[in-house]
Amino acid sequence: MLSAYHDFRLFYNQSIYPELLHLEQRRRRLLRLLALSGFLVLLVVALQIYLSVFIVTLILALLVGCWVAYLLFRVQVFFQEFKPRIITLLLDFIDNDVNFSFEKYQPKGVIPAARFFESQIFVGADEYQGEDLIRGQVRETPFELCELRVREFSPVRNRLDRVFYGIFLIADYQRWDMHGGLLVLPDAYRKYMSKSERAFHLTGGRRVRDNMLPEFEAFFDTYATPDVRVKEVMSVDMQRRILQFRERFQHMNRLKEIYFSIIGDKIYLALTQDKNMLEPSLFQPNVSYEIVREFYDDLRLLLDVVLDVDAMN
Repeated sequence: MLSAYHDFRLFYNQSIYPELLHLEQRRRRLLRLLALSGFLVLLVVALQIYLSVFIVTLILALLVGCWVAYLLFRVQVFFQEFKPRIITLLLDFIDNDVNFSFEKYQPKGVIPAARFFESQIFVGADEYQGEDLIRGQVRETPFELCELRVREFSPVRNRLDRVFYGIFLIADYQRWDMHGGLLVLPDAYRKYMSKSERAFHLTGGRRVRDNMLPEFEAFFDTYATPDVRVKEVMSVDMQRRILQFRERFQHMNRLKEIYFSIIGDKIYLALTQDKNMLEPSLFQPNVSYEIVREFYDDLRLLLDVVLDVDAMN
């Protein structure tokens, strides 16, 4: 793990940091252009008031409108290009590991809502948005993941409540003899997951405690249908890996949780995010090793869980 940390730090210094500096220079130039444009617009407005000539005012207004549209376009391009550039570099680094390969990255791509609900982790939503669709393989296991923002109307308040914000992954489960399903939910979110529990119960799922580590059982509720052999699906190594990452989140005082299910021949993983990751700011510097490192760690966590499942098959 220490070697992997130094490898990533080296890659960050050599590849990601220069790209962040380039993007930071673009951000500063854009800010200077916005400040200068604001000053010029004030001069134009003052000139219009002073001249009070309709045709001149009309021409100046059209010119100002075109310039403002150009500035908005420049800002939009900056936001659209920032995250894909960094994610592409991160995928290049992860792809160096023989266990992982990537086939396609679509900044505007998203996993369809129907496939999201097939996980049986979440059961309803009124707003479904996503981005950054990544497809690839963990060894011989195909997967796809994306960032999602899912919300539903509150039954007691006139507003949309969060269902899931974070990274959602689907992978093929290379066990063709697998029937039924397994569902793992964070115990801290039990009161918010009652609909998911009830829906899984209707499929025959029941709470299981055998073969689960006591420390894992303290933080996660595990459900399985009768035809699932839990010890062959949730290995001790996998439980420990999830607990290690959860402990790291706690030390960082971050509100992040992981959900997990295997339904039929698919693995589903959902990792919540308590803040926007790699989303650029126009008015603050965006050069941050910690944020890039955290996004990388989140991707590796999900891929490593799939790797553990693949090793058991």
